[in-house]
Amino acid sequence: MSLTTKDDGKKWIQTGVAISCLLLVYVLFSFFNQLSEWFELEAKIPYYLGLSQAIPVLISLGVFIYIMKNEKTSSFLNEVYNEAIKVVWPDKNETVKHTVGIMIGVTIVGFILWIFDVLAGYLLSLVQ
Repeated sequence: MSLTTKDDGKKWIQTGVAISCLLLVYVLFSFFNQLSEWFELEAKIPYYLGLSQAIPVLISLGVFIYIMKNEKTSSFLNEVYNEAIKVVWPDKNETVKHTVGIMIGVTIVGFILWIFDVLAGYLLSLVQ
């Protein structure tokens, strides 16, 4: 029995897009601040500080609305969500076994590389 409904998927998609748009706001704020430092725009453009804060918010809001209203994008995100809920996550025992196996494998490979490094250094010292 599935614990998720169609509304849950829509809420998760909207939340993900909203968080992405908030990250876009942060990136655009940083971009406009950097532009201000490079070109001294605060002295050249009246109300630059207000514009540099309003423009990123408006751009991100426009991106959010575009993504939510565009039929192709919405259907793609719905398909992604539907596939993501089909993922079967490993239980704790499997995770621990795989983690230990990877740690042992990485240790063995690291030891072998260390031996090659020592041997290569020794051989190079004989050549000089």
